[in-house]
Amino acid sequence: MRERLTALTLALCLIGSQASAQEDPDTLARRHFESGVAYLVESDYDNALKAFEKAYELSKRPDLLLNIATVHERTSQLGPAIDALKRYLVAVPEGEQADTVRLRLANLEKRKSEQDAQAAAAQRPVTAPAPGQPTGAGTSPPSDASTPRAGPNRLPALIAFGAGGLALTGAVVTGVMAQSEYNDVEARCSPNCNQDDISSGKQLALFSTLLTGAAVVGAGLGLVLWLGDDGSPTQGRLHLTGSAHAHGGAARAVLTF
Repeated sequence: MRERLTALTLALCLIGSQASAQEDPDTLARRHFESGVAYLVESDYDNALKAFEKAYELSKRPDLLLNIATVHERTSQLGPAIDALKRYLVAVPEGEQADTVRLRLANLEKRKSEQDAQAAAAQRPVTAPAPGQPTGAGTSPPSDASTPRAGPNRLPALIAFGAGGLALTGAVVTGVMAQSEYNDVEARCSPNCNQDDISSGKQLALFSTLLTGAAVVGAGLGLVLWLGDDGSPTQGRLHLTGSAHAHGGAARAVLTF
């Protein structure tokens, strides 16, 4: 029984090998080509390349060289892709796709040249200047345009806006208090009120006026600082100076460099 099974297995293997031997190269090449297309769709580039190369080996069809070039191009192997396209043009220089292949070849050669230039630049060693040698020796000094410029400093403008806002709040509060004081005095002693009766209201009104002026100056100063600071190291700076006394107050902004 075992001998019969062995004989049957050998017979089947012999039949299979004879059937494979009887298949013509074009049929086998077509099978490898179809496998290569399937691998290419799945982005399995290693097996796709093997299948296309086997199909070309069996059939020697020049069109298969275009598939080989496609696989190499997708894997960024521009050198082998260029070689495959050149082999195609040697085989069919006047074929239907010859003009398209020449254009494709020119594009790949341009990309290959740029790729080689970038690789050479990345491998070029950077030499440090010798001790004692001026940094700019042999080279042109960097221009101001290449010097990175710091971003604008908004903090002074924000401080000025904040101070102006506080001053405005104080002006409103003291103004309301002054008005209330005047109303109380008027209700209490009008029309025979003297200076002592209204002195408190006058002081509050004076403070309200001073704080209003400070609020205006703070807002204006903040606006100037916000719009005027472009981050340049030579940018002018504004300083606020002021004074207050019993009869009024004054504030002024000074621009210095």
